[in-house]
Amino acid sequence: MSSRTGHPVRDSWVFAGRSVKRYVRDAEMVVNTVAFPVLLLLTLVAVFSTAVEAFDDGPYAQRLVPMLVVCGVMFGSVGTAVGFFTDLRDGYMDRVRSLPVAAAAPLAGAVLAEVVRAMSSAVVVAALGHAFGFRFANGPAGLVGFAAVVALAALSVVWIGLAIATVARSQEALAPPLGALFLVLLFFSRGMVPLDAYPGWAQPVVRFNPATAYVTALDRLARGGELTAPILTAVAWSAGLIAVCGTLASRALRRSGRT
Repeated sequence: MSSRTGHPVRDSWVFAGRSVKRYVRDAEMVVNTVAFPVLLLLTLVAVFSTAVEAFDDGPYAQRLVPMLVVCGVMFGSVGTAVGFFTDLRDGYMDRVRSLPVAAAAPLAGAVLAEVVRAMSSAVVVAALGHAFGFRFANGPAGLVGFAAVVALAALSVVWIGLAIATVARSQEALAPPLGALFLVLLFFSRGMVPLDAYPGWAQPVVRFNPATAYVTALDRLARGGELTAPILTAVAWSAGLIAVCGTLASRALRRSGRT
C-alpha cells in the first residue's frame, strides 16, 4: 500500500465512514452495541440491586452504568476485530493496497469508527440508566470527562482485537477467545460489586485490570470523588494497550505485505 500519494486524515475518515455504515447494517453489531448492555442492565438491576445497595452508597445503577459502558466498548470491539479479519481474509486489504491510500488509513479508520460506535452505545446505556437512578453528580464537567474516557477506552481496547485479527487463522480463533477475555475482565472489575465483596484471592485481579481502570474513572466522573489517580491509571492502561497492541497489529500487517 502506497503512503506517498494518500492523504492520511482524509483516507482515515473514508475508511471510518465505511466501517460505521457496516455497523449500522450488521444486526450482530447492533446487538453487541446496544441490546446486550441494555439487557444486562435490566437483568442485573432486577437481580442484584437490593443486595448491592445494602452495602453500597446510592442506587445500583450508579455503579452499574459505568461498567456496562465499558462492556459496550469491549464487546463492540469484538465486532470491529471480526470485520477487520474479514477484510483481510476476503482480499479487501489486498485491493486497497493497489490504491493511492495512506498506509495507516485502514487501521486508523477502524479505530475512529469504533470510537463513534462506543460513544453511541454509552449514550443509550446512560440514558436508560437514568431511569434507575444513574446521575452525573459532577454536572457538565463530569459529563464531558465521562465522554472523553469512553472515547479513550474505545481508542485503546479496540487495538487488542485488531492485533489478534492480524494473526488469527479463523474467525473462531478470534471472536470466542476475545469475548471470553473481556467477560472475565468485566466480571472481575469494581463495576460489578465493590472490591471488598470479592474473595481475597480475587482482589488483586480486580484491582489491576483495564476494565477496573476505565470503570473507576467513569464512576468517579459521574458520582464524584478523587479523580487524579483513576484518570492517570486509565491513561496509563490506554498508553500501554495502544503501544503494545498497536505495534503488534502494524508489524503483522507489514509482514503480510498489506501495508
